Amino acid sequence: KKYGVPYGCLTNDAQCRKNRISKTNLKFLDAVKAANENGELEFYLSGKFYDLHILDTNILIEIDPTYTHNVIGNHWNVTVDKGYHLEKTNIAKENGFRCIHIFDWDNWDKVIQLLTKKEVIYARNCKIVEIGKKECDEFLCKYHIQNTCKGQNIRVGLMYKGELVEVMTFGNSRYNRNYQYELLRLCSNSRYKITGGASKLFKYAVSHYHLNNIISYCDLSKFDGSVYSKLGMQFIKNTPPQEIWSLGNNKITANLLRQRGYDQLFNTDYGKGTSNEELMIDHGWLPVYDCGQAVYAYVK
Repeated sequence: KKYGVPYGCLTNDAQCRKNRISKTNLKFLDAVKAANENGELEFYLSGKFYDLHILDTNILIEIDPTYTHNVIGNHWNVTVDKGYHLEKTNIAKENGFRCIHIFDWDNWDKVIQLLTKKEVIYARNCKIVEIGKKECDEFLCKYHIQNTCKGQNIRVGLMYKGELVEVMTFGNSRYNRNYQYELLRLCSNSRYKITGGASKLFKYAVSHYHLNNIISYCDLSKFDGSVYSKLGMQFIKNTPPQEIWSLGNNKITANLLRQRGYDQLFNTDYGKGTSNEELMIDHGWLPVYDCGQAVYAYVK
């Protein structure tokens, strides 16, 4: 059987509880239902089980707790390799599905915002506006999966009937000196799907601010990058899965740990010669690998 659940576990009921469904997965399904969506648990696809399939969509959900999805292990001797999460994403994509991974540091409410049905509005009925830092930060913290970020010096939005419904921001390229600008954030009010909104904002920013050399990064654990193609950006490459240190709902990238070290990050004084990785593990942090990023660029 290619699709579906071999043993009929479709909803949060007694049958599910008799099977191997985790309490976390059941809790997430309850949250999905509370948002007026529904799903089937333990969705089988090409030899793999996915935690949840959102009914009437091509969206699969993988809930990846740090304790059972790190590369070191736990008291059950359960580990996953560095490519595990990316493999699940790729299998889903090959079969016409989109896989959303939920790690311990992710906000469930914001993930569910991605799943809910939207009111469709059209960009031609929206007005482009320049927005201030405070308004922009508040909007992104409310709706963007990664909240706001530093360095956003170009902030444009769409207004619909007096309400801010979509935001796009740019700043100086952070990681690649071959590009002058980086598209940093794009998100919309969770109640709406703005048809043509991203393209309208991008074209305005490129024209109004004379942007001609732009890079951007797509988190493959959440998104498929299709919006970048619609903007006219070219796919450059996929980066390998990134190591992320996780404790509770906190995360620290391996790059940040290497750059600053444990002592600087946590205001300690273990001194030179101590292993940052060993200190992290000793203090309860565990390494998890994400799905990497897709890199896109626009050169005029």
